[in-house]
Amino acid sequence: MALITGDTKLLGLLGHGTSYTLSPAMHNHAAKTLHKDAVYVNFDLKAEYVKEFLEIFWQLGGLGLNVTVPHKSLVASMVQTDGLTSVNTLVRSEAGWTGYSTDGEGFIRGLSRAKASIIDFEAVVILGSGGSAQSILGAIAQATTEKPPITIIHRRSKNHDSQIHEAVGKVPVQILTFRGLTPEAFADTLENLQGIKKLVIQATSAPKNGDRLQDYSSAVKLLSPDDLLIDIIYDQPSEIYFEAIRLGLNCLDGLPMLIEQARLSQFLWWKKSASYDDMLFAIKNSGWPNR
Repeated sequence: MALITGDTKLLGLLGHGTSYTLSPAMHNHAAKTLHKDAVYVNFDLKAEYVKEFLEIFWQLGGLGLNVTVPHKSLVASMVQTDGLTSVNTLVRSEAGWTGYSTDGEGFIRGLSRAKASIIDFEAVVILGSGGSAQSILGAIAQATTEKPPITIIHRRSKNHDSQIHEAVGKVPVQILTFRGLTPEAFADTLENLQGIKKLVIQATSAPKNGDRLQDYSSAVKLLSPDDLLIDIIYDQPSEIYFEAIRLGLNCLDGLPMLIEQARLSQFLWWKKSASYDDMLFAIKNSGWPNR
């Protein structure tokens, strides 16, 4: 880490239960690589302290923040956004904190690590409907001209259904189907899409909460070598992901998305970003995954 001076700007991650985070390693290395006088730290706070923290961080001259679970939607309700219901990046502006989401674009860029593009797929299946899933859905809708049918398998609620429609916004999709989060619904969806090139995204936080989604893993046998499975949980992928590995299928964990969304956050703060390889170097030298 570079020498901290009287002019050093403060950046950080706002979340709760975030001791696992790789963000300080990535962003502090990026600051050094890009010759930025800044330091990035982890702020682990319960929801009741978030509003006050944002006010204090502003008064301290904070340059910006990343926001992670469980505060993405809460922070979106407290800052200026362009209609976003979930944010993962805050930027200091003349009018106050402005919120952005780099999750969706980070996901789209991360596909290149599997030598894939969103336009390669004829259908999309997403497990989960939280903030990251909503951002990914919005990015897919914007990035594709030929709109693939999208199936959302999630814990059904009117609130989440409406948030998903907001995430798509004014960009239409060909078909948007909602199904309950059950192993049977997952298997049935994949069965009905056999013969169609699919992008399957595990976007729930279940593995972090102790549910490895073991009951869903048997459905992975319905995927073909042309399909791509992505589990966006980079540090604790589900059994769905590990079953895909065992079967020799095309799959990615969430590390490419993590790196790309971090690079997009840096561009919002600094108008430039470290390279993908620089960020990967920082992660490997942080001791992950063995720390």
